[in-house]
Amino acid sequence: MRVVLSTEVLEAFGELPVPTQRKASDLFRLVTRFPRMFRIRKRGLLRGYRFFEVDRRIFYYEVSSTEVRIIGILPGMMRGA
Repeated sequence: MRVVLSTEVLEAFGELPVPTQRKASDLFRLVTRFPRMFRIRKRGLLRGYRFFEVDRRIFYYEVSSTEVRIIGILPGMMRGA
């Protein structure tokens, strides 16, 4: 399984601080092994997409049989449980 980033997401990823890029890259590798490990957004504009947080940025992704597609990186924080 591979990770796919669109041009826009790749540009946004390139603007992140290097430590954040490293943390996110580690999670990308983890998600390729366990693609359904993170929750699915249940409300809002990006409902139906899985997501995780790295340094106050939320990464949204979707899973197919051959790839994990990162569809957005938004500033923000997840609500506490």
